[in-house]
Amino acid sequence: MIVPMPTSAPRRTGSFVLTEDVAVRVTGQARTAAAMLRDHVFNQTGYLLAESPDGMLMVSHDPAMRGLGPEGYALLVSNDAVMLRAGTQAGLRHGVQSFRQLMTRDGTVRAADLRDSPAFAWRGVSSALLPAPEMRKAIDRMAAYKLNVLHVFPEGDPEALRDLVEYGRDHGITVVPELSPATIELLDLFPSRWVHIGSAKLTTRFADLLRRHGRLPVRWHDGNADVLGPHGRLAEGDDGLRAVATAGWVGGLPTGAAVAPAW
Repeated sequence: MIVPMPTSAPRRTGSFVLTEDVAVRVTGQARTAAAMLRDHVFNQTGYLLAESPDGMLMVSHDPAMRGLGPEGYALLVSNDAVMLRAGTQAGLRHGVQSFRQLMTRDGTVRAADLRDSPAFAWRGVSSALLPAPEMRKAIDRMAAYKLNVLHVFPEGDPEALRDLVEYGRDHGITVVPELSPATIELLDLFPSRWVHIGSAKLTTRFADLLRRHGRLPVRWHDGNADVLGPHGRLAEGDDGLRAVATAGWVGGLPTGAAVAPAW
């Protein structure tokens, strides 16, 4: 079972068996994703897969792919070969994570024919700033389940914040700060196009300030249907808000951020 469930995943039988003789074929700008996949295989099996133009495990960056959106991918696993294709680096990363979930401890990869793209552009969680190793571990777990936004309350050492932002970027996670007019001086630490304002009302002055910096405000919302439009856009309320964060549920437990933006 792939989590989250792919857009299309017809049932297939069989499996692809990883051995030390399996090689990876890389086409296009897919070397980073291929390295990530090889790392996962090594950590799971101890096999250090070589790269070869004739490899049975293909990782391909194909910008001409259509119909999968900016983060989609296609992953085909048969008895004889594996083919991962995506039009973007984000799609390749997500495909690698699905491959990882299909791989068992003994190096068997369950057969699959996946075509997948996220239902939401913003898929995130909220966290207080923890020690750096814990934050990195949180980002690793987020990436494993194709989440892409980490909402934080910026405190502490600016250099540690920069390191967090860079580590998130390398794993496909955008770190979004929660700021107020009093903490706006931290804005330069975060290249995110979004700035969270918590549950505060967006004032005209603060909205203008964010706009001058090319940022879009986001705030918490209770999900009231009278306020949300058909795609999450606010039908009434604070002007200038472009995304709405709503409380969500994961595995039956409440989570701090299941977020649906409206571009």
